[in-house]
Amino acid sequence: MSANGGDITGIEPGRVNLFVPPDWFDLLADGADREATRIRCAELVRLTYPNTPADRRNVFVDGLMECHERYLADGALMYGVITTPLPSSGAPAVWQVQAGAVAVPSTPAEVDLGELMSRVFDAQFKDKVAYIERFTTEMGIGFGFLSQPSFPVPKDWGEAASDVRTGLAGALACPPEGGKGLLVIGTCLDPQQVRELAALVAVIAGNSVFLPASSWTSNDQ
Repeated sequence: MSANGGDITGIEPGRVNLFVPPDWFDLLADGADREATRIRCAELVRLTYPNTPADRRNVFVDGLMECHERYLADGALMYGVITTPLPSSGAPAVWQVQAGAVAVPSTPAEVDLGELMSRVFDAQFKDKVAYIERFTTEMGIGFGFLSQPSFPVPKDWGEAASDVRTGLAGALACPPEGGKGLLVIGTCLDPQQVRELAALVAVIAGNSVFLPASSWTSNDQ
């Protein structure tokens, strides 16, 4: 995705230091190593659903592996999964958070990127973005938004089924000179958890930084 509709192939190769919780589960941490990824996914599913039959857990793992392949092919930098009770309410959180590099205008301070982001997402969902905020990040500039979009459910769910509402939060962080930015997007099944999700998304985007080539070690080359 490009925040200005441009081609992200113009972004020079580099690295990013992602600010995430110490126990963060990143589906893409092992890169293209499918075997290592499946082992980690299987352990996550086993710990999350210890009483679920093994064959059913394998289905969950297969689903995570499909996500792994899709996001890896799309060039995502991170795809995190959270399945834990929230400290505030004890309600289970089912969150997904992804991050990727995006192209931004060379003078982002002069462009209302928050409004631009809302237009992009408003075009995708019938419910408009509810809230947009600008904030300071370690890179310099940050824009965040949150919404509670609804999606039509499949017809085979029955006549009583109605649209399903979810939570959507996003944050874009970029240097003052623009050129590239980090876009972090989070979704949650419970729309009432969107503000807590937005706080996590903002923390990740706000504290992550792109690393200059001079900071890479010889092992990184």
